[in-house]
Amino acid sequence: MKPHFLELRHLKTLLALKESGSVSSAAKRIHLTQSALSHQIKLLEEQYELPLFERKTQPIHFTPAGERLVQLAQDILPKVIEAESDLIRVKQGEVGELRIAVECHTCFDWLMPAMDRFRQSWGLVELDIVSGFHTDTVGLLLNHRADWAVVAKKEDTSGIIYNPLFSYEMVAICSKDHPLAQKMIWEAEDFRHETLIHYPVPDDMLDLLRKVLYPVGINPTRRTSELTIAIIQLVASRRGVAALPYWAVKPYLERGYVVARKITKKGLYSNLYGAMRESDLPTVYIDDFHKTVKAESFATLPDLLVLE
Repeated sequence: MKPHFLELRHLKTLLALKESGSVSSAAKRIHLTQSALSHQIKLLEEQYELPLFERKTQPIHFTPAGERLVQLAQDILPKVIEAESDLIRVKQGEVGELRIAVECHTCFDWLMPAMDRFRQSWGLVELDIVSGFHTDTVGLLLNHRADWAVVAKKEDTSGIIYNPLFSYEMVAICSKDHPLAQKMIWEAEDFRHETLIHYPVPDDMLDLLRKVLYPVGINPTRRTSELTIAIIQLVASRRGVAALPYWAVKPYLERGYVVARKITKKGLYSNLYGAMRESDLPTVYIDDFHKTVKAESFATLPDLLVLE
């Protein structure tokens, strides 16, 4: 047998013949003259020393050899088209990797639904969460270990851009039979003699301490726990009080495990931002991920505030 020379253009020709049913229609579909198409088929038949379809049949009737090549074309061409489409999307910045870092223990409550929504539109972007809780997510961005990060404070960091996500209320929680449960608004003094249960993070990441207690010289006894449910259980058993995002405690409030109270008359509000490298601004899927997170959060979480 002669050396193989089967090419994609041959498969496209055969598929056009199969789908259109005639040489003239197939030639128009693949932008060839009838003579050029016929010559191409003739070369294939000479290559394999087999006829590929019966002449003078309408529609075209393929021989077993022709049907085998048509089947190959039906298997291969869709994959080629898909791959070519992927390459175009790569060129346009629609394919890549997006590594996410978080510095809040309760972020996954709203982050995971947003990631699921994002995957529906960006199937070629590989999403990954940088494992573990991180107190320096901006450092991960600068070291190219993450591409988008959830942060609570904007800092003047060269090469980093902070885009607002939302503002949310922190609420004080205590057991239903705690004396402070009768008080609808807690002030800083109410925390002085309580054990404050919180996540094991640096003090400057705790807005209750930074914004409410430290300014008036209050530093309560403290206890830490990694898990929200563990904090809830400790609070419910009168081991202390806590300040958590309203969205994080809402399910437990609905079940009556604990009660929530406002912190100061103005309320205690915290902010979240999505941080990214300035050099990644042209990467369209990172920008769209931020927009998806923001939209999904407002759609699913209670009482969020717009953060400008």
